[in-house]
Amino acid sequence: MTDTSSPNRDRETAAIRRLRGTFERCHDDAWLLDAAVGEMKLIVRRSTGEDAHVCTIHADALDDERDLICGALDNLSLFLRLFDRAAATVRDLRGGAGQGGAGQPAPKEREKDYAANAAMLLAERSFQRFLETISAGGPVRDKAQADTRLKSLLAISSKTFINSDSRAQAAFLRMRADYYAWKTGGPR
Repeated sequence: MTDTSSPNRDRETAAIRRLRGTFERCHDDAWLLDAAVGEMKLIVRRSTGEDAHVCTIHADALDDERDLICGALDNLSLFLRLFDRAAATVRDLRGGAGQGGAGQPAPKEREKDYAANAAMLLAERSFQRFLETISAGGPVRDKAQADTRLKSLLAISSKTFINSDSRAQAAFLRMRADYYAWKTGGPR
């Protein structure tokens, strides 16, 4: 049985918490590349509207190194989504077995927060494009427009209904499944 109170586990938990905080503060920012002779500049257009030059990538940087730096925000978003899905799967498996391991009762499972999941998806440009493809109403250019479109499609006034209303939750889960299929080029 794994010791969940180890110092390593505490450090990992703190690191995940810091990464979530970073993502929450930065997810509305746009990362742009400005290419010049011999270098590229990574410019962040913050949600406040200001632009900031955050790093210069020199010509001797390898493609993988450049991609790692420039894709950091998207990669962080992907990591957190995968982490949350893995954690949910583990919770489901523990709940399905009815045991917490070694004859211990399963810990009380936290209710899934689909509203928070929806909020994370709304920040993704690909989800915004998906919302455009499944509905009339023109382009969806930012998180606020995506929020409005999602609520309209689900016929809700607040994302909290995704957690509390079974009809809205089922509709959101179908939409989310359709989005993942659309994103990977699979059938809808």
